Amino acid sequence: MNKWLRLSALRLTALALMAVMGGLSGCATPNAIVEIKGETLYRERIALPADAKVIVQLLDVSKMDVPAIVMAERVQQGAATPAPFSFAIGSDQFQPGHTYAIGARIMLGDKLLFINTQAYHIDLNSTEPMTILLEKVGG
Repeated sequence: MNKWLRLSALRLTALALMAVMGGLSGCATPNAIVEIKGETLYRERIALPADAKVIVQLLDVSKMDVPAIVMAERVQQGAATPAPFSFAIGSDQFQPGHTYAIGARIMLGDKLLFINTQAYHIDLNSTEPMTILLEKVGG
C-alpha cells in the first residue's frame, strides 16, 4: 500500500507540474521586436532626380575581410532627403557579440550618387533615431 501511495503522489506531482508549465507557456512573452529608425540626408543643396533610389541596409559587420551580411533593406524610389527609414526585427535575429550597422546610399540606375563614408553602428538598447549623413561621390 505504501508503494501505491508513493506512485499516486508522484503522478499527482507530475500532473501539477504539467499544469503549471502549460499555464506559464501561455504567459510567455513573444519574441521582442527591435525597432531601428532614423533618416538619411546629405549636405548638398540639390534635388535628387525623380528616378533616384535611397537604399538603406541593416548590416551584420562582425566579420573582418568579408562583405557585410545584409539582414534587411529598404528602398525608396524618388525619395527626397531627409529620407526616413525604419526596421522592425525580432531580437532573436541579433547574435550576442556581433556588431551591426546601417549602410545607406543613393543610386541613379547603376550610378552611385551618395554613400555613407563613416560607420553607423547600432546600439540595440537605444530607441533614439539615427541620422545617416551621405557624402557625394565623385565631385
